[in-house]
Amino acid sequence: MFNHTYLVAPGLWEIEGHFYDQDENRHDAKGELLMSHKPELWTLESQIKISGQDQRDFISRYEIVPLPAKVAFTEWKSLVGGPEPIYGLFVLVEDTVMMPWQSSSGTYWGQEVMGYKSPDEYLGRGFAFIKGKKVSAWAFRLLRLSGGV
Repeated sequence: MFNHTYLVAPGLWEIEGHFYDQDENRHDAKGELLMSHKPELWTLESQIKISGQDQRDFISRYEIVPLPAKVAFTEWKSLVGGPEPIYGLFVLVEDTVMMPWQSSSGTYWGQEVMGYKSPDEYLGRGFAFIKGKKVSAWAFRLLRLSGGV
């Protein structure tokens, strides 16, 4: 299996890049992501500020089933950041971490992909749909600042 640091290792990451709204308007994005590991549960917490938006910041908290040894996927859920629970997977394929997800009703769905550049850098690309219409997309660069808990 590829030696990933995103997801697989605890750490604090800086996020910078661009967010595209439903009208394809580009906004600067900046934030942080903290990946924490406990034996029974991993958590991913992030906060991203989007410039030019009068909406709130994007705040996420994922509860992740720890990745079993020699298994290249695991499940996660989030109860923060949307009107209903979101469920997804982390799927590791060579140098990429893929994250398909959808809400409990299937109304909200999307995908994010994290591409490995180095142990301390990943490129994230993703999109979100609501009721069959694209509402956002993003292109982020993640830089690892330190190890986590």
